[in-house]
Amino acid sequence: MASGSKSLKRKSNGPDSYTDEVWKRTKGTVDKKLERAKPFRIFMSPIECDPGTHIEESTLSFPELLDQSLGELTESLHINFVVELGWLLAQYFITGHRGKKITLLYEQCDENLIELDLKKKIPHIKHKKIINANAFGHQHSKVSMFAYADGSLRVVVMSANLREDDWTKFTQGIWVSPKFPLKKEDNTSDGNSKTNFKIDILRYLKSFDEQSLSQWIEKIEKVDFSQANVFFIPSVPGKHQEQLWGHLYLKSILEKYAYLPMGVPSDWPIIAQCSSLGSLGTSDKEWLKSEFIKSLSAANCYDPSKIDKYEIPFNLIYPTIKNVLNSWNGPMDGMCLTYSNQTHQKQLWLKEFMCLWQCHSRKRTKAMPHIKTYCRISPCCTKMSWFLLTSANLSKAAWGRRINLKGQKDQGNYIMAQEAGVLFLPKFVTESHTFSIFETEDSKLPYFSLPFDLPLTKYDINDCPWSIQL
Repeated sequence: MASGSKSLKRKSNGPDSYTDEVWKRTKGTVDKKLERAKPFRIFMSPIECDPGTHIEESTLSFPELLDQSLGELTESLHINFVVELGWLLAQYFITGHRGKKITLLYEQCDENLIELDLKKKIPHIKHKKIINANAFGHQHSKVSMFAYADGSLRVVVMSANLREDDWTKFTQGIWVSPKFPLKKEDNTSDGNSKTNFKIDILRYLKSFDEQSLSQWIEKIEKVDFSQANVFFIPSVPGKHQEQLWGHLYLKSILEKYAYLPMGVPSDWPIIAQCSSLGSLGTSDKEWLKSEFIKSLSAANCYDPSKIDKYEIPFNLIYPTIKNVLNSWNGPMDGMCLTYSNQTHQKQLWLKEFMCLWQCHSRKRTKAMPHIKTYCRISPCCTKMSWFLLTSANLSKAAWGRRINLKGQKDQGNYIMAQEAGVLFLPKFVTESHTFSIFETEDSKLPYFSLPFDLPLTKYDINDCPWSIQL
């Protein structure tokens, strides 16, 4: 924990709430803050108990997304897992956007929106509860879009639910796009970027087959997304033959553009960091190594057929019981970590890959991580081949598992959940082979600030992951 940080009492929603501790410093100038965050434009949420996080340049609170310096807001789209309606509407109220149109797709909400509709309490909100046909699948993606009076759009991809605790207690990741303008009349292109961001996000929205999204699809089709320097990595439920979703889509991009030095592929370890873990099988060979790590090992510098001959180093960052007990709010902060003890007892082999949650460099060791990230770094912990911020935890439901498709020669990928993430590749972000992950005096390129500390610290023999009884 960084020195000088003091605990703050929790305050109620309103102009004097914790959110203003960040926003009151940037009110009217958030556009400049986003400009300074180029080329990565990635932030972490503030922690109410640590004022040190409130003044970080790389911290972003929810009201900042609604700051009037970002444009004349006309309406918003939020696709999320859990919604706390009163908190969400309070954010619009304190930023001067009360009554602005909102489209809301969600799985859980603390209010009965249908009942509120009948009482004509929320005339400015279109809403749809997404019900997944599979018990293990959820509408778990967290994507917001903001439309402005000049026809431009901004996209936000994050790990946070739309509720107060997610934006005050837990470590979250937020990527904020540039303001994508309307295509000019003489622009005959499709408005896509080199990363196919526009095509991928349109495909993701269309997969919902939801009428309330049709106007947003129309808006996107009219906008120029050529500034997008990240890839959009979605998962949607279904049995997919095409490699357009989940870990197979990630693989297809990495094998084209991910750079690794020539030589043995196993030199560079893969790091996964998440807030929950699914049932991964009776051994690491059942799915983790045979499918998931195999996909994340892809790169453009060696023969993919040779990957199986090497043991790819893999590390999994997940909070221990001690991590949670030493957090700002103790066991209460474990509510964002939903790994079941019953599942863990069936895959004790996973512990050999596990590492402590530590984030002293960003003042967040005591703020439990709801953020989900995946990356590949150099053995010396100074360079990074790629980085993914996503809603997807380490599970088959989120990423997909191999299945045989009836009547098809090739195998398919069976996904149960909606997820969304953004992939950072040096070729498109900094026009380099790798990202630097530490600031150096002689570096000519911006460095990527990771949401955890390096080098990693492995679990010791007495450490156990935080888990819950279902």
